[in-house]
Amino acid sequence: MTKLLNIAHRGGALLWPENTLYAFVSAAKAGYDGAELDVQLTRDGRLVVFHDFRIKPGLCRYPDGKWVRRQVSRRLPLIRDLTLAELQVFEVGRPKPGTLYARSHTVMAPRDGEHMPALGEVISSVRAVNAAFRLVIELKTSTEGRALSASPVALAEAVVAELHSTGFAENAVLVGFDWRGLLHAKRLDRNLTCWFSTAKRSRLGARAIKAAGGEGWFCALDRAGAKAVRDARAHGLVFGVWTVNRARDMRALAGLGVDAICTDRPDRLKALTQHSA
Repeated sequence: MTKLLNIAHRGGALLWPENTLYAFVSAAKAGYDGAELDVQLTRDGRLVVFHDFRIKPGLCRYPDGKWVRRQVSRRLPLIRDLTLAELQVFEVGRPKPGTLYARSHTVMAPRDGEHMPALGEVISSVRAVNAAFRLVIELKTSTEGRALSASPVALAEAVVAELHSTGFAENAVLVGFDWRGLLHAKRLDRNLTCWFSTAKRSRLGARAIKAAGGEGWFCALDRAGAKAVRDARAHGLVFGVWTVNRARDMRALAGLGVDAICTDRPDRLKALTQHSA
């Protein structure tokens, strides 16, 4: 790769409402290289874009404007247990005032009328703005409580089918912490690009990713130093880093020659790269 890719995390979560059509279209219009998004499988087998495994009280509102409240007697429903239509009832365009989520997203411009999009909606919307725009698609399945999400095999099959039916496979990069989904995606289509994610403090690295058949290492910021970059290069891997929001970290990573930076502030990264050029 010859260019540092500017990837808007969840569409640019500190600029626009995360994982919404508005965010992804805004990122495409702004000229960023792509956007990262979280994809889950619903009860009716549809692909919905949402980060948490359960409905999020700090983000989700009912059509009458009332916020979802935490339940004392039972947990809030899982994304996997609701249909796409049931999920799209919720508004997700602004954080609930007074919550930690709101305090951490003070820069974000809220927008009413935003709902959880289907993956196909995102693909068609960004392609209409910029045919070269990339989507870094996280296969969101649980590695701990297996009942929290659909199986990684089922999700991988649905995503690969969607990419083929929409003709978007060449613009997509699949990522994920649950490597079972990525391995199955590779079995279905060996030409798909997969960057294997590693979490903070994870000991997995370039050797394991190369052995698994990955093209890239999607590495947490705390591990993304010179040694990790050298290891990636030695194994022929693309090296991307998540989630990088401070200018000094962006500069340091650019100096190391990383291939992609995933950030909630793609505007900040764009300004830095334009200035250095």
